[in-house]
Amino acid sequence: MLATLIERAARGDTVELNLTGDRVIGRWAHIIRRRFPAAETLSEQARDDIASLASTLRLVPADTPCPVLDELFRGRPGLTSVAVEGPDGRLGLIMRERFLLVMSGAFGYGRPLSSRQTVAEITDWHPLVLLAGTSVLTAAQRLRTRPREARYDDVIVSDGDTRLSSVSAALLLDTLTERLSAKVIRDELTGLANRAHFLEQLEAACIDASDPDQPGPRVVVAFIDLDHMKKINDSFGHHVGDVVLTSLAARLAAVAKEDELVARLGGDEFAVLTRLPEEAGEHEAKEIGDRYRAAAAETDPAVPPAARTKASVGVATSGAQADAETVLSAADMAMYRAKQAGGDDVVTVLGVDAGLPGDVEQVDRSVRQAIAGDELRLVYQPIVRIQDRSVVSVEALVRWEHPRLGRLSPDRFLPGAERTGQMPALDRWVLRTACADLVALTERLGDAAPPSVNVNVSTRTLTTPFDETVLDVLAETGLPPDRLRLELPETADLTLLGGAHARLERLREAGVHLTLDDMGAGSTTLRHLSTLTVHGMKIDQVFVAGMLENPRDHTVVKLLTDLGHGLQLRVTAEGVETAAQLEALAALGVEHAQGWHLGRPAPLEDLAAALAAG
Repeated sequence: MLATLIERAARGDTVELNLTGDRVIGRWAHIIRRRFPAAETLSEQARDDIASLASTLRLVPADTPCPVLDELFRGRPGLTSVAVEGPDGRLGLIMRERFLLVMSGAFGYGRPLSSRQTVAEITDWHPLVLLAGTSVLTAAQRLRTRPREARYDDVIVSDGDTRLSSVSAALLLDTLTERLSAKVIRDELTGLANRAHFLEQLEAACIDASDPDQPGPRVVVAFIDLDHMKKINDSFGHHVGDVVLTSLAARLAAVAKEDELVARLGGDEFAVLTRLPEEAGEHEAKEIGDRYRAAAAETDPAVPPAARTKASVGVATSGAQADAETVLSAADMAMYRAKQAGGDDVVTVLGVDAGLPGDVEQVDRSVRQAIAGDELRLVYQPIVRIQDRSVVSVEALVRWEHPRLGRLSPDRFLPGAERTGQMPALDRWVLRTACADLVALTERLGDAAPPSVNVNVSTRTLTTPFDETVLDVLAETGLPPDRLRLELPETADLTLLGGAHARLERLREAGVHLTLDDMGAGSTTLRHLSTLTVHGMKIDQVFVAGMLENPRDHTVVKLLTDLGHGLQLRVTAEGVETAAQLEALAALGVEHAQGWHLGRPAPLEDLAAALAAG
């Protein structure tokens, strides 16, 4: 029936098929797809189907007398259009309003004048015809390319077989407006609320909770972060990572109560916004966190068993003066503490007020003041040779002795220092202090002092003239360059390291040792080995922690060890917490290790005493 139309299109004749948008009905649809592949892209990219908006469309022959169609339209007031099938296979459309206007005529004589006409004479033979599966957005875009007089005509929708339906232009445009509005507040991957909408609702909730005349319920934020998500992406690829994220989103949404807003903030970070009465305490806050933690721990058949993971949850409740940034940051830091405790856990923080000492953002902004106020301290964790347990180096780790909050671990202030651009200043302080401490320790202990000190370098510092800083500090403190080991972060990508390559080479040539930190934790670190000349590598503690129970982790540790040996690098395993782990590492040929089983981070005086005692 439509064979003529197909052949005309194949010859390149001008027909209203427009193979990047319009569609035809019947068993010939697959021919169009095969001959003109571009025509299929519209339905492939569709996420919302215009067929869901369409109504059944009446098809009439082109030789139908106008009075017959007139009677059909007048007998069915809700019928907005009919499709017309021409003898040559063409498909046309007649709009109700336009037809009835013709029937009325300029002076009311339209019906008598049209009594002998067929509908073919007043049919629009260039309608917009789309296959079911075309998106609302695509359909709306095609409407805009139509002639002005036909721009608001119905759109014919074909199922690719025999069924025709139609959708009005007005409904298409209204639906598009609604869906675009939804996209503004929805995360594209998961369908949850997005970060912008979450923050907007959080701000509104905090304003309501802080109303001086009639304060509303306390604001509660649960911050949810998947454990080991980076490892999943690196091991299985981001397509599996997306499955994990969408699966988690569905489970979180399933346990959410009616008054709880669940959002994806970005990456593997999710958050929940809700309210609790003023008298609610830790039990109620923890119940919220436990509910979402349990949902994250549920298994989903869609997720490969080896890619299943759990989540760390931090829950913060507002005090009398709720502040959106403060509550969210407090929940974020609580989540980090849950993660530091081993993950799959909930940590709560109650009564977070704007401007109180516990305000994490206030802590973030004060790192420079902490340096000036001599509030920072270094602790040192030994790195030992497994064979004889001798200390071959110590890693310098920073702590903050806050005058009001007490000792703060790095997870409390390093994220904020990173966000606010203060890491280079912090790195300089750590470098200068660590070098000076090792010089002092050597003067005090002689050969019993550690041969070297490991100092971490942040990604922000790698974008600065850090080579000048390092060489100046070495000259200032008198520490020989070969006693300094700089640990390069796993988070540094190849572009960043490429920009820092010349500076790193300058330090290496001066005698400074370079070590790649957290090997295996990211997809880029292995590539670093082909672009940088380094002296050592440290195997990420995630693999060490799981190597006795998980054959995959054991294999990763062995592969990294063999790789390091092949490149003549000093291999160090991080996070060794048990004798069994140490024994397994030794069996794989790992020469060096650090972790709580071998020595916890300790202040300089405690380290000196331990080294002096042998």
